[in-house]
Amino acid sequence: MCRKSSGSRVRGTVVPLSVVMGLMVGVAGGLASESQSNGLAPLVLDWQDAPWGAPANRPGFPAGIQNAPIATDPETGGPTYFARFPAGSRFEAHWHTYTETVVVLEGTVDIVLDGQRRTADEGSYIIIPGKVHHEWHVPDDADVVLLARRDGPADFHFVEP
Repeated sequence: MCRKSSGSRVRGTVVPLSVVMGLMVGVAGGLASESQSNGLAPLVLDWQDAPWGAPANRPGFPAGIQNAPIATDPETGGPTYFARFPAGSRFEAHWHTYTETVVVLEGTVDIVLDGQRRTADEGSYIIIPGKVHHEWHVPDDADVVLLARRDGPADFHFVEP
């Protein structure tokens, strides 16, 4: 469910995680079937078994963030990956050229989209249109794990405070 941090619900459709994951698997399967010559193959991956990278510490990024790459669309260059943000971390305000879609797999996270703060719980589906300023705030009590996909190559443009 996605809601404003004040606790009030945001009007709109909430899509159950099982439906979103089914759609994503269907899309990924379709890409694999159509793109065998491009090197994509069918994939079933449990995020808990994903090949997590070492914790990173880059300016603007949450200290200790970890990523696990899944695939890159050969036509658009858009990556799909898991991301684990440590408890109490903040991903500073930034934007991307291409639309980003995110599913919260575990935990809860506050996201600020164009200045409006919302809370996304497990199963929430988030669409961040290209060039929309956004930032992530993870509560102090637990990490959050996300599944993210970009419509084009990943880029990060940090917003000056």
